[in-house]
Amino acid sequence: MFPGGMEVGDEELAALERVIRSRNLFRYYGVGDGPQEVSAFEEELAAFMGSAHALCVNAGSSALICGLIGAGVGRGDEVIVPAYTWNATANAVLATGALPVLADVDDSLTIDPEDVERKLTPRTRALLSVHMRGNAANMRPLVDLASERGLALVEDVCQAAGASFEGRRLGTFGDVGAFSLQFNKIITTGEGGAMITDRRDVYETAIEVHDCAGPVRFGGQPPSFPGWNFRASELTGAVARVQLTRLDGLLERMRANHARLAAAVEQLPGLILRRSNDVAGDAGVALIAYAETAALAADAADALRAEGVPAVQMYSPDVVDMHFYPFWRPVLDALTAAGMPAPECPRTLDLVGRAVHVDVPPQLDERDVEEYELALRKVALGVLV
Repeated sequence: MFPGGMEVGDEELAALERVIRSRNLFRYYGVGDGPQEVSAFEEELAAFMGSAHALCVNAGSSALICGLIGAGVGRGDEVIVPAYTWNATANAVLATGALPVLADVDDSLTIDPEDVERKLTPRTRALLSVHMRGNAANMRPLVDLASERGLALVEDVCQAAGASFEGRRLGTFGDVGAFSLQFNKIITTGEGGAMITDRRDVYETAIEVHDCAGPVRFGGQPPSFPGWNFRASELTGAVARVQLTRLDGLLERMRANHARLAAAVEQLPGLILRRSNDVAGDAGVALIAYAETAALAADAADALRAEGVPAVQMYSPDVVDMHFYPFWRPVLDALTAAGMPAPECPRTLDLVGRAVHVDVPPQLDERDVEEYELALRKVALGVLV
């Protein structure tokens, strides 16, 4: 599903033309005065999300690495991450020299705060919550736990840009919020990412991490951190600015479609909706419901596809999908090399194995939604009872 990607049009083309005609494709220098698209996007994103600082980078993974290192994570540390997330989340922890410690998710399919507390050790440096498939993690206990234990709190908002919890945009609860602009995400530049924070020290370290000459470019002293080159180009910044203006409209349409489909599922036997930690704030990108068993989830997904609905059983041990920790070979190898036991997150595997996933694009029209509702009803009554 490509919510923002399907909306790309004349506005993005005009923004790209503006950069091309300026000949200034690199954000820091070029031919004369450039349009400074990346800087403008950073200012607009910070204002939109309600944060003090934003840094545009080349990928969501880069945003996570910048944020983790900026928040003080490094070699010898542990970071608690959910066992269900795209593998880039745990890989970003490895990139800092730290080790990811996997915690179960609960029936919201976001990290379980109770299991987070069970996984704490003296080496825990940070908690990394992931707002999966548009649903906010339960931020209140995570914020409290991080505060009580003196831990950094990093939010992976890559799949939930613009969504909120208790009326506040995701990415602003912790020390850092990381976003992806990859093509599958709600808004997109094809590839790209961004980090937001209220902490000046985190922002300044992230500048060093994302650019080996970053502090010099920003008018400061020579860098103290051996940074990478995670910079975003002016082309990325130009498209990102247009896509950001589309975000609230995309969310409004997805939420409306999701509300219709969720109301229909609530009346059906054999399916239990994924729990939302904030119904009003959910991005609405996916309808996820649990069948009684994994076998029934597989049958239901097959039947929905036969009806023309793009549905999947979220997890099967026979289908490689990098959202699920059994397939994270580099992570598992790193834990073994460190003498740590193989992670066991049985509740996660049970939930995702029983989960039926249906994308909810903003481009669905009234007839599409009606046909989805009919297909869900046929499958529930014909397959699940």
